[in-house]
Amino acid sequence: MKTQVGFIGLGAMGKPMALNLINRGYPLNVFDFRKEPLDEARAKGAVVCESGREVAGRAKFIITMLPSSPDVERAVLGPSGVLGGVQPGSVLIDMSTISPLTTRTVGAALLEKGVDMIDAPVTKGVSAAEKGTLSILVGGKKEVVERCRPLLECMGTDIVHTGDLGSGEVVKIVNNLILATIVNATSEALVLGVKAGVDPDILLQTLKVSSAGSYVMNSHIAEFTYRRRFDKERFPVTYMLKDLGLARELAESLGFPLFFGALSRQTYTTMFGKKLEDRYHPVVIKLWEELAGVEVREG
Repeated sequence: MKTQVGFIGLGAMGKPMALNLINRGYPLNVFDFRKEPLDEARAKGAVVCESGREVAGRAKFIITMLPSSPDVERAVLGPSGVLGGVQPGSVLIDMSTISPLTTRTVGAALLEKGVDMIDAPVTKGVSAAEKGTLSILVGGKKEVVERCRPLLECMGTDIVHTGDLGSGEVVKIVNNLILATIVNATSEALVLGVKAGVDPDILLQTLKVSSAGSYVMNSHIAEFTYRRRFDKERFPVTYMLKDLGLARELAESLGFPLFFGALSRQTYTTMFGKKLEDRYHPVVIKLWEELAGVEVREG
């Protein structure tokens, strides 16, 4: 029989990741503050727990997938958290995108109880979470990463060991800093092209096979911006701003400037004034569309 696994945080990303573990035969113990995803997990065979402490007491591997650094600290170190129930020899796999400083603080507290930790933030979004094809960026001791690999392979197809604990978070922060910058620059340029009279479909198809082609162009822009799919369920503006804040925090700790990162933070911040902060982050294109009086959408 496969080992007991715990999963804390059944949000837009966490729920499909947890369901993939169930589908691969792992006995799953889950906790979230919301009833609906818990009911769905229970219907699939998961054991619903009353707290992170209970999850940790039942599982050898505990996975957290939470929105922010304070959420992870509370879930692990809080009064009803993982630390209160976890057994020596267990492993915490934090798949949230948080500050590497928080990761190392939590890791140190767990280590005092004989518990290892890896950080394993993910990329590619909800669709990949549903399909089990995430890219997973893993920081931690190599032998611990290998212990966790069978679990990670249930959720992702590209699993990269990035180095020591916290390095996965650094790579994820860098990834999203690049993503935000490219989304902004691509949005601005596309609006310019449409404003100058080029048909949006022709513009997109031409750019996809030109030197400006990119994953952002093929996925974020072609699949979502052009189809005006700024769904609330997907990675929203607020989450992107959180990650850009992590990039700023990391850069400041190193005395390193982020010129384009700062500009991206400002453009995403304008979405709050438009009441669009809960929408899928490529919605930032609306800033340039409103300035130009055009929309970039499929015909």
